[in-house]
Amino acid sequence: MKSPWTPARDKRLLAMQKAGRSAAEIAEKLGTSRSAVIGRSVRLRGIVYKSSIRSWKKANAKRAAEAKERAQERAEVQRKAMREMAKAVKGGTPREKAMARAFKAGAYWWQIGEYFGISQQAAYEAAKKARRSRR
Repeated sequence: MKSPWTPARDKRLLAMQKAGRSAAEIAEKLGTSRSAVIGRSVRLRGIVYKSSIRSWKKANAKRAAEAKERAQERAEVQRKAMREMAKAVKGGTPREKAMARAFKAGAYWWQIGEYFGISQQAAYEAAKKARRSRR
């Protein structure tokens, strides 16, 4: 497929940008969409319009807030799993079985190992051994 962007159109685009025209104005003159003008200008010279920067900042801020919320939810799930594990061990549940349950509930092996004062690998191996012995 042949690109609608010819060298002559690129020159017109750059000239209008240099004159301070907005992407919408340039798009109207060139008979294309505002998005096409913005995309082409980014590819040509990395020129970014203020409206693009605003929308990127807004999108990035939204994504960062969502990621922070997910991390907080995950941390709460992990804390709950660790509390349940500690409670189970104090209640007489075998340590290895409690470890496996905590991991299944969302805790990481390093957290489980840290609780018992062992490495994450040792915690994993102990839980794996307990799973095998149940079969």
